[in-house]
Amino acid sequence: MSNELTGRNALVLGVERPAGRKAAIALAEAGADVAVVTLTEETPAEFAANSTANEFWALGRKGMALTTDGREGTVAEAIADATAELGPISILVWHATHSIAKITGLRSDPAVIVLLADDEAVAGNRALLDWTRDLADAGLRANALIATPALAEAIGPVLKLHHPPQPLDLLQLVVYLASDASAAIEGAAVVATAP
Repeated sequence: MSNELTGRNALVLGVERPAGRKAAIALAEAGADVAVVTLTEETPAEFAANSTANEFWALGRKGMALTTDGREGTVAEAIADATAELGPISILVWHATHSIAKITGLRSDPAVIVLLADDEAVAGNRALLDWTRDLADAGLRANALIATPALAEAIGPVLKLHHPPQPLDLLQLVVYLASDASAAIEGAAVVATAP
């Protein structure tokens, strides 16, 4: 278990989706305290969030589970609640099928990771890549993480590609994009070697 992210607080939106859950666990294993947030208020999503938060406690990390309906207002409330419980949020993993107009309540220099997976339509993923570019153009350290090479090929070129120093899988890339190693990278897409 690495400690690259010790002292940082993360929020993962879309924890009921498999890649969102994996990303949240990877951040906790790297030392971050993590708030997990659902995109729906349905019982199975809430159960997934609570189950994931329990894993953080087993790792000796702080964690909390929150539910939202995925809209801007409830996401802002979740960020505020997570900040009140954990402290300023410096890492946001956005694993939603849609974007929102603006993200408020984060620390002034957050790492925003827009996680794209195979469980979303190609057109939706292209729109999320455009949103990632918009976030970066607005001054945020926002980057897209594409879960597989096959998905990257299906989406086609939309952002500049960033190649980390070595090929990394999805979990390693979540930590890499949240860490100081990628602090100068923004508005780029990174492709995982494996989910």
